[in-house]
Amino acid sequence: MRGEIVYLMAIMDSYARRMATAQSDLLNIEIAMLETALRIYDTENELELARQNFAAQEELFHTRLRAMHEQGPVGFLSVLFQATSFRDFFVQWEHVRSVAQADQQMLEDMQGLEDHVTSIFDDLTVLQAAIVRLYNDEQAAIRELDNAIEAQRVWLAAMEYDEQQLALMEELERLTLQAIEEELGIVERAIRAYETEAEHRRQQEAQRQRQAQAAARLANLNNFDGNFLWPTPTSSDISSRFGWRTIFGAQEFHYGIDIRLPTGQPVVAAADGYVRISQYSSSWGFFIIIDHCAVYSTLYAHHSRNRVRAGERVYRGQRIADVGSTGRSTGSHLHFEIRRNGVRVDPELYFR
Repeated sequence: MRGEIVYLMAIMDSYARRMATAQSDLLNIEIAMLETALRIYDTENELELARQNFAAQEELFHTRLRAMHEQGPVGFLSVLFQATSFRDFFVQWEHVRSVAQADQQMLEDMQGLEDHVTSIFDDLTVLQAAIVRLYNDEQAAIRELDNAIEAQRVWLAAMEYDEQQLALMEELERLTLQAIEEELGIVERAIRAYETEAEHRRQQEAQRQRQAQAAARLANLNNFDGNFLWPTPTSSDISSRFGWRTIFGAQEFHYGIDIRLPTGQPVVAAADGYVRISQYSSSWGFFIIIDHCAVYSTLYAHHSRNRVRAGERVYRGQRIADVGSTGRSTGSHLHFEIRRNGVRVDPELYFR
């Protein structure tokens, strides 16, 4: 089976190459015919222009001949004899000599124009013969292409009446489609892998840029000494301190302080800094994290509304949010944390 399929593929390839060669020859001939036709057009225009120049020069020459015939040698002698002095004689002589030289140059120019016309005409004759040969080559290439197409058609028609050959053709078609699908699958996987890698690199670069920007921003705040402002100007009522507590019936460690006050009351930045996060989560509700330097950061949670966005520069005492009870909360309050080198510490130790 494999050998027969290889044999069939070889036959089909021979027909395909024969048709491809005929098509290529035909295309090359047609291009050559077009180029030759353009050259013939240019040559015919050049020949017409040369003929016009020759006709104009010939008319000028005939006019000069008529003048010479009317004047003859006597006319030139009379010009010389009209001289009134020896100096005038030489002036008249130079004039006669210039006229004679002009006549000689006119003859040479006419001969050159005639030679140029003859040369162009010869070129045109060669090009016309070439276009005839190319036309014959074109007809031969068309016949060869038609013959190749017809030979392939006859061969395929004969295959339809041979069940064994038909089965081989069907198997060949199946294998060909399978190979194409496998190749497309490889290409698609390669494209997906490339896109995934490119997206990963983009994300890494974006993360690197964000980190660099954050580091640059925090470099301006390195003089911060850890002295924080109370985050709720309208209330200092602590409902839950830093440490262990019981909530929802279970013991847990509370990593900040809860300040009780009504919804909508202002929450302010405890120190100058840059907003790292301003978003919503199921546990914190609306919350904000501010970096104050490379060491300290603060977290504010359960807001009804955030008033600043990530990346924004904020200042000590600036209103950044409104108190609320969003997320995992039992009532309206602010949850506030201070983090030193990423470790949450008791906020009450840092207010001064």
